Amino acid sequence: MKEIFRNFGDVYSPFLRLRVTATVTFFLFAFSLCLPALADETIRLSGLSEPLNDVILSFEVDGKISTIFFKEGEEVKKGDPIIVLNNLLEDLEVKRTKLIWESKIEVQSAAEREKMLKSLYASTLELFTTTGSVSKDEVEKLELEYRLAAAEHERLKIAEQREQIEYDITRAKRDKRILLSPINGVISDLFLDEGESCESRQPVVRIVNTSRCLLVCNVEASMGVNLKKGQDVDISIQVGSGKLNTKAKIIFISPVVDPASGLYQVKAEFNNKKRKIKPGVEGLMILSPSKY
Repeated sequence: MKEIFRNFGDVYSPFLRLRVTATVTFFLFAFSLCLPALADETIRLSGLSEPLNDVILSFEVDGKISTIFFKEGEEVKKGDPIIVLNNLLEDLEVKRTKLIWESKIEVQSAAEREKMLKSLYASTLELFTTTGSVSKDEVEKLELEYRLAAAEHERLKIAEQREQIEYDITRAKRDKRILLSPINGVISDLFLDEGESCESRQPVVRIVNTSRCLLVCNVEASMGVNLKKGQDVDISIQVGSGKLNTKAKIIFISPVVDPASGLYQVKAEFNNKKRKIKPGVEGLMILSPSKY
């Protein structure tokens, strides 16, 4: 019986060796196909999108809201007045100080008097020096009057500068009751209505600019050590039920790692002029092996 099995093995051993060789060759070929895929493996960092500019505004003073010029969802330009507090008294004070400052009668009169006395003193002094037809007391009296007129003119010029400063102060106080937009954007939220009172530093309006957005990701300390500020990256942002792939540029890399999580923050800025992306949705920062 042993002899039979030994002969059987001798007959089939070449076929067994061929089969093993073929199997090994197949697995080596399959592994070689996987190597490029492993080499091209990318890293996807999850994050949240947010608008590049997102501001919440408040007044520096207390007051009652008089007028709101924009509604929620409307676009504003930088410098546009958005909300005005009741400022009747402030307007009157601005007008009063402006009238005082713009009145030049006293300054002009003092300048003309100084000019006249200067000329009179000069001619009288010349007569005293050349002919002696006028007394020394008269010359000294005219000199004193000229000096007093010049001093009065200078005092009035300083008073005019003070009046201008007072006018600027009243304007600044009135301007504090007018809330201007610091950016181009859209009114996202209005927290108060016309007629309501507000306190200083109480949030009254939120403005966002979604034409440019950020993708904020938290990256492991062991990953992305080669990321650089200004580097271009690919991102994928959720849009409705689908995804939008676009380019972004890294504008911020946190210089420190959060000791609790072992992560640091990376921000990439991207264009959103068509407003297809709603900030706040999730996204991915896609890094190829050469970029991390």
